[in-house]
Amino acid sequence: MVYTKHFTIRKLKHLRQAKDYIENAGKTLLGPDESNFSHLDNLFPYITNDDKTASKQLVSGHRIIDVYNAANEFIWTKELHGRRDGRLLELNPKTNKLEFKMESLETATGGRQAVLGHHLIQSFSPEDDLTPEQIHEIGRQTVLEFTGGEHEFVIATHIDKEHIHNHIIINSTNAETGRAMNWKVVKGNKGKNFDVSKSNFEKVSDKIASQYGAKIIEKSPKNSHKKYTMWQTENIFKTKIKSRLDFLLLHSHSIEDFKIKADALNLEVNFDGRWATYKLLDEAQIKVTRGRSLSKSQPEKYNKEQIEKTLLNNAGRFSVDEILEKYEETISRKEEDYDYQVTVESWQISHKTEKGYYLNVDFGFENSGKLFIGSYKMDALDDGDYQLFIKRNDRFYFMDDTNSERNRYMTGETLVKQLKLYNGHVPLKKEPIMRQLSELVEAINFLASNEVKEGRQLSLLETKLEQAYQEAVEKVGELDTKLIELQQLSKLLLASEKTEEKQEIKQKIKSYLSDIDMDELTLKDVERELSAISISRDQLKEKLVSIVKDVNQVHQIQAVTSNYQEKHKKPTL
Repeated sequence: MVYTKHFTIRKLKHLRQAKDYIENAGKTLLGPDESNFSHLDNLFPYITNDDKTASKQLVSGHRIIDVYNAANEFIWTKELHGRRDGRLLELNPKTNKLEFKMESLETATGGRQAVLGHHLIQSFSPEDDLTPEQIHEIGRQTVLEFTGGEHEFVIATHIDKEHIHNHIIINSTNAETGRAMNWKVVKGNKGKNFDVSKSNFEKVSDKIASQYGAKIIEKSPKNSHKKYTMWQTENIFKTKIKSRLDFLLLHSHSIEDFKIKADALNLEVNFDGRWATYKLLDEAQIKVTRGRSLSKSQPEKYNKEQIEKTLLNNAGRFSVDEILEKYEETISRKEEDYDYQVTVESWQISHKTEKGYYLNVDFGFENSGKLFIGSYKMDALDDGDYQLFIKRNDRFYFMDDTNSERNRYMTGETLVKQLKLYNGHVPLKKEPIMRQLSELVEAINFLASNEVKEGRQLSLLETKLEQAYQEAVEKVGELDTKLIELQQLSKLLLASEKTEEKQEIKQKIKSYLSDIDMDELTLKDVERELSAISISRDQLKEKLVSIVKDVNQVHQIQAVTSNYQEKHKKPTL
């Protein structure tokens, strides 16, 4: 696994070599009370220490004449650009000449302290089974891609610990333009800083390291879309219960009021045991959920005693009707949802890791690179290709193969366009109502398999299914109308290719799509859209037919079970 740390270098003394230190490199070993930055005073001698780098065989640089004089070369580059643009020149009143002032390098525009360099530590797990030479090359390729090759850097691979690691020092000054590297840090959640540039460096590092077989830190244990969806389903009940409980804690004034409103929100509450238990009545939940499992940091939060304490602070009074009107379900199944199902051919996969896949993607003119897709969004097919499940607003980080300045995020919709452009497969657009229908039928089937054949829980689900079924029927009608419009549009576009009276054809097209840009609209685009909508319509029709069959089967099973139980009912004495 690859771990990364980042430090900024802001003082000239931290860049300069210390001659006396070179003679005794062991002095750079940090003691337990030293700060993270104390080693920077002797930074270059530290990273090139013989004992750590196999007698300096694992030390290299880029745009550097002598890696053991890199500190001075960094400073010379900064000085050269400072002299060229005149920013760091000051008038010497004694000589009446403009002279370069070295100390001014430490001050940025606006009087802020300048960043002179960046120190990155790239650590590898012994489990990766990589040689020091491979780890050194991974680091070198990572920095070259991250900087576009325009910044000086030195990299030294340390082998003195069980986990081999690279020390990388990058000159913040672009050797070609003289501009400072734009290292971006933004305010994240809860006021904490988020190091955007470090995150981008890690993405490039993960991509290259995974090609050598290094394990990448797993953020999710799921390794297919299907398994991820199952995992989400198992956890969705807890999320929904917690959402309703949090809402009730804000809108109840007593424990009895809490229980009444919980019932109105189809949440079964039981305070009889040591731990409160909860169950969703409008979902196919069989086993109850303990309150302690809903909050790791505050296991007592949803127990009766703590709820009563919380409600003492509530001054508002809300009726059940007001609660029902105000409450909106805030939990959605975002991860397993998708807007497009896209075929990815095997040649479009750069390489696979335990965590996911790196895809070969072209983005714009002459921008070839790779982006990472998590395994939970991909399913492997028998023919060697893959199905990608993607949402329109998903964001993926595109990494240019040659220059990281062209790295950028692209949306799921843009990625779909790029993939279909090069493999010719039409992406399937998923109608949201299909997902709702599937969930409801699965929930009813689940209850039936657990011999739940009547009651409020089943009744609510069947009512929801009837409403969703009607909505789906209406959606089929909308898609039929859309298909007719696109078929008409296709004919007009074909006619425009065959006639000289193009203006008349354009006017007819405008009658179908008034806001369309005729210069951008092509017959090929419309045919692809026609194909995609046709597939979606046909699948929705098939889903409606299968739902009727499934529901009828459930009713038959319930009837048979009921008759059997009646026949074998023991007589009462």
